[in-house]
Amino acid sequence: MTSEVVDNRNHSNSDSTALIRDQILEAFLKASDHRVSGAWLSEQLGLTRAAVWKHIHSLEELGFSFSAATRRGYRLEKTPDLVLGPLLQPRLANVGEFGRTVIWSPEVDSTNALALRLARQGAPHGTLVTALVQTGGRGRRGRGWVSPRGGLWMSILLGKSVPLFLAHELTLLASVAVFRALQKQGSFPLSIKWPNDILCDGRKVCGILAEMRADGENVQYAVLGIGINTNVPLSELPAALNGTATSLSLYRDNPISHLDLVAAILNELEPWYEGLVRGESQFAAVADEWRAHSATLGRLIQVVVGRHTYQGIAERLDADGVLQLRLDDGTLLPVHSGEVLFSENEVQK
Repeated sequence: MTSEVVDNRNHSNSDSTALIRDQILEAFLKASDHRVSGAWLSEQLGLTRAAVWKHIHSLEELGFSFSAATRRGYRLEKTPDLVLGPLLQPRLANVGEFGRTVIWSPEVDSTNALALRLARQGAPHGTLVTALVQTGGRGRRGRGWVSPRGGLWMSILLGKSVPLFLAHELTLLASVAVFRALQKQGSFPLSIKWPNDILCDGRKVCGILAEMRADGENVQYAVLGIGINTNVPLSELPAALNGTATSLSLYRDNPISHLDLVAAILNELEPWYEGLVRGESQFAAVADEWRAHSATLGRLIQVVVGRHTYQGIAERLDADGVLQLRLDDGTLLPVHSGEVLFSENEVQK
């Protein structure tokens, strides 16, 4: 179980610094009263006392709080809601690989872009990439994704091969996993827009983007990006998104715990992904749940598929997640992938 702190502005020694920070943090978390002596840390890590203090100070800059007592060492008093490995991993299911390696950054261009780079470098399956801010977040069809501080921006590296004919299920399953995880965080008026957006009171709060590399009839690896407007102040969203996007912070008094939310998403999604790896369709098992919370079915919509746009009634969703669109001429069109438009005014999708 590892966690790395990556800062794109300064890569020098970041891996070793992150490893030491994690070792120090794990030592405090495992201690019965969260108290650890500086001498013990110095001996265990092979560092000087001054170096140990420097690393503790770095943790304080991230939001951790420590107290110190003469001859009794340091005591961890407060932990921030940062998705670091030692804080996340106790919340994960006992088995599995999702989130066992965590790459955390205060700022990154795009968690998906970084995860794809890591995939090409051989990073392990289940690696989680997350950041406080994205400067170049991406949505579907090449659109930008506004990613200010306060939101949850994460990507999961899926390194186990999946049959290509099942790949379309990935984002459908992810939408149900996110929906379930958000329901555990509070009472929100949530719905699912086909294929994988989460709406709150009819406005978008979550987008999901899968990027895959296929090899013949199999997906060699995939990166699943999930962006959620959790604790984002509405003032941080562009005015152009008024009416189409919102933040969950408007619906509760206290911030959503990103640690709890990420753990819930990973715990829900990983068993389904393992089923896809075995070549077994998974969506049929949650299709009824998806339909029950659909914001799409029964509505007059437009669907953009490649360069074509089709209009009709979203009549039903089959067990494979294929949308059945009743066109104006009465024809039933199966839509395997595409983008649903509810109105011409939608901007960030």
